[in-house]
Amino acid sequence: MLVSTSAVSYGKSLIVIALLVFVGFVAWTPSKKIQFPAGSGQTAHLVVRRVDEPSHFSQTLGNAAIHYVTQYLQQKLEDETLATDLNPEQLIARFLNEATAMAVRKIDAWRLAKLASPEAKAALLQVLQFGPEVLRAAVAEALGHGPWADASNILKELLASEQNPVVLKGAISGLAFIGTDDAISPLTALLLNEQTDAAIRKFIALKLGDVQTGAAFEALLNATYLGLPEDILQSVTAGLAKYPFEQTGDIYRKLLADQQLSALFKAEATEALAGADKKALPFLLETAAHFPDAEVRASAAWAAGFNPESGHLGKQLSKLVQVEPDEEVRRRLYEALMRQDAIPSQELLAQALAENDPATRVAAANMLAISLQQPGSDGISQQRFNQEAVPDLVATALGDYNTNLRFRAVFALARAGTADAKAALASISRQGGPQIAELANSALSQTNKP
Repeated sequence: MLVSTSAVSYGKSLIVIALLVFVGFVAWTPSKKIQFPAGSGQTAHLVVRRVDEPSHFSQTLGNAAIHYVTQYLQQKLEDETLATDLNPEQLIARFLNEATAMAVRKIDAWRLAKLASPEAKAALLQVLQFGPEVLRAAVAEALGHGPWADASNILKELLASEQNPVVLKGAISGLAFIGTDDAISPLTALLLNEQTDAAIRKFIALKLGDVQTGAAFEALLNATYLGLPEDILQSVTAGLAKYPFEQTGDIYRKLLADQQLSALFKAEATEALAGADKKALPFLLETAAHFPDAEVRASAAWAAGFNPESGHLGKQLSKLVQVEPDEEVRRRLYEALMRQDAIPSQELLAQALAENDPATRVAAANMLAISLQQPGSDGISQQRFNQEAVPDLVATALGDYNTNLRFRAVFALARAGTADAKAALASISRQGGPQIAELANSALSQTNKP
């Protein structure tokens, strides 16, 4: 796991790095935003493995660490960002001052919502009516987080009259946070109205996924029957994926069986179930095993492997690898196996070492490297890894491949931790270009620690 921050410079990245060095090596991957405070202009990116490279934690430590770090960062960043030495009068004056930097005014909107005084509310409403669009959007969302009983009505009126999409999204976010049936009602109407701008419909669908109420679920369910364009329907399914699979399973089965929907849509919809509850796992495994389209099988394999409840799937995933004809699907299966508590690597050793596609081969090597650290690993597996995988990983790390693949080759060597793998890392640190050499040197330092 790797964390970066933007627009915040409190040295928080050092805290995060210290926490995450403890949990191990990870790849550079797309980031998952931590929501704090929304609309404030601040963003923290918790980079969580999506497709190419999982961090290898035990089931307990990994899930607990991700949850703890996310919650810790969110609360710490909110507290530190909203802290101020100004008294209420000074804070309001700065917020209303058009010469104040916009980033500061946006954060001040959240500070005023937290302050919750009548004067703070009056200042927020003044800017909501006359301020620039980005500040109005921040105010609208902040009002939804405030304590005022009439906030829902204020935001509903704004939703009905506003034309600016930036401000509309702020109002939508505020109403979604309030989350009452009354607050959700206008969002449902906009989602189901084909005249609503597509970007707004998609935004609403994603927000309704966070609401977690019966009314919000019903709105998303009804949207699946409208024959929506795939891009909007994709947001609807992403919202639905946040609800219990017991409620959504039939919806996903129907969508995957729909011959009018593209394989790409079905793959993305399936991938959204990576964060679903454990009741989604049988569906994902069945899809990974038998769905006709390889792209959808690959997404199901990834989603099953990276589901928080999937640490016990080693044998099932191993069987799928052995019969899967598509190398991209096998790559996803190898990656999913990396998250399992017990990898049956002896069953897969020969096949993993014989993979032809570079990305699939490196994924297989990472799986084997992790298995070497698990109980029951034998000397034959280690010997073959050293003799066959290590030279190939060095060639990949130093070869003409994309940066991501070269980095993953280094991670495999670091994970293996054998004497041959350490020697290979030392060789890469001497021969590689600046980025790959620095990564290999850092990995070698970590593997040499007692």
